[in-house]
Amino acid sequence: MNPVERAIQGKTMVLPADRKIGLQILEGVDAGHAFILSKKSRVTFGCDEADVDVQDPGVSKLHCAIEVYNDVVVLRDLNSASGTFLNEFQIKDGLLKDKDKIRIGATVLQVHIRKID
Repeated sequence: MNPVERAIQGKTMVLPADRKIGLQILEGVDAGHAFILSKKSRVTFGCDEADVDVQDPGVSKLHCAIEVYNDVVVLRDLNSASGTFLNEFQIKDGLLKDKDKIRIGATVLQVHIRKID
């Protein structure tokens, strides 16, 4: 069992009430935009059929997904053509933490995970 599967074993996908998870686009066509994951525990990224539309020719229709299992946040590649990178390492799946950087195509996003009191 890989580290991601171990971390989510026995957990269900749910957005935690005591955390705020946001993404800021640092590089790419949409640089400067930011958004909060607030409604769904699984959000897909891509250029056509995804929850978040990324305007980048290097991004697949369904490129990657972020899944939230309460206190565990997972990034998954969805068999994209150009790959999904977490802190410059190509991954199939990985555990996200505050300030991590995700690259899909030429677009770079930074993850922000904050505890809410």
